[in-house]
Amino acid sequence: MKKFRLSIAVLLSVWSLAGMGDAKADNGSGANGVKIEKSENKKVRLYIPTEASKSSSSIDVAIIDLDGNVLYQGVAVPSKSGLQSFNLKNLPDGQYYITASNNTWWMSQGVTVRGNGLIVDSRNLQQVMEPTITAYEKNKIEVKMPATNVSDASVAIYDAQNVLVHAERMESSARRFDLSTLPEGAYTLVVGPEQKHFSARVNVQR
Repeated sequence: MKKFRLSIAVLLSVWSLAGMGDAKADNGSGANGVKIEKSENKKVRLYIPTEASKSSSSIDVAIIDLDGNVLYQGVAVPSKSGLQSFNLKNLPDGQYYITASNNTWWMSQGVTVRGNGLIVDSRNLQQVMEPTITAYEKNKIEVKMPATNVSDASVAIYDAQNVLVHAERMESSARRFDLSTLPEGAYTLVVGPEQKHFSARVNVQR
C-alpha cells in the first residue's frame, strides 16, 4: 500500500486562500455535489454545497503529487458562497491530485499543471460514498458502496480482538457476505479504497 509522505519543503505556501465569486465552471460534480474547478491561470476553487458538510463541520483537503508525496494538508470550512480558492502557482509542471473528504465521502480530482496554467479533467475524478450495510437474512449482509472510477476497493472483516478473519477485493458496487460460519460475536467491517476506509460493526448471532 502506497504511503503518503508529507513534503515539508512545500508546506502551506503552496495554497493561498481567498474568497471567490459565485461563478461555477461546468465541470461535473464530485461526491455530494463537491466540485474542484479551474478558476484562472494556476488557480482552482473548491465548491462545497452546504449539504455536503452536514455530517462534518469541516472537510479535509490535501494536494498530492504523482509519487504520493503529500504537499499540503488542511481543513476547508464551507463559506456562505460555498467557494474557496487555492493558488497552485508554486507547483512545477506535472500531475497532481486534490482530495477532499469527510466521514461520509471521499473524492480525488486529478489536475495537470503546465506552464502558467492548469487543466482540471473531470475524467480524472475518483469518488466513493459511505457504504450501506443491510441484513437480508440471519447472519447474511449486503454491502453497497457507490463509487466512480475506483478499482482498488476492498472489504476486510475483523473479530473483536482485531484479528483479520476475511479479506477480498470489492469487484462491484454491491457484494453479499455470508457470516454464518463465523463464531458468534461482534465484528468490524472495513470497506473502501486504500485512500479512504469506512468501518461498521456487525453482529453474528446463533
